Amino acid sequence: MKIGKMILPRVKNVMTKPLVTIDMEASVMKASEVMMLHGVGSLVVTREGTPCGIFSRRDLMMRVLALKRDLDQTKVQEVMSSPLITAGPEASLGEAVELMKKHNITRLPVLEDNKLLGMLTITDIRLKYPHGYHSLRLMLKRFAVDTLAYLTFWSGVWTLIQVFILELSWFQYVANAVIGFVLVLLLGGIFGKYLDTLRRKFNV
Repeated sequence: MKIGKMILPRVKNVMTKPLVTIDMEASVMKASEVMMLHGVGSLVVTREGTPCGIFSRRDLMMRVLALKRDLDQTKVQEVMSSPLITAGPEASLGEAVELMKKHNITRLPVLEDNKLLGMLTITDIRLKYPHGYHSLRLMLKRFAVDTLAYLTFWSGVWTLIQVFILELSWFQYVANAVIGFVLVLLLGGIFGKYLDTLRRKFNV
């Protein structure tokens, strides 16, 4: 077993289940009703019970509504995304994320022996691991981004302070340190939002 699989969470621990499916012969209208009923953003499309594609809100928007196609007359098989890109339940999150990046997708049906077990989405990962998961590359990238955020934010604050405090005396130095500490407390929330913005920008 690879070290990455032992360290990283596995797909089966993060995926959403049970999975909602739709037959390929069903209409887009029926598929839309099923998604609304179950509160999901996508359906695995099946052919005689075998997974063959995926139908998502994006497919609905881009391939049906944008082209003004009739929802009742259009079958799911005509507008679904295929071939179906899947992951196994024992795959690590790192492997799953790399697969998503490679195919430019945000969700992966989870299959084992051609049996549907659940769905893994980027949203699932972010909700369950808002601070990331154990990946050396991700940890190094996050450290770099956090350092960048700290330096740019607090350096800016510190520079503003220095503009108004010239030729510091010992008393002024101590006072400045106190002011800095107070600012850290007061602006910590703003810094946190700034840090989250950078993390989202760099996807860490």
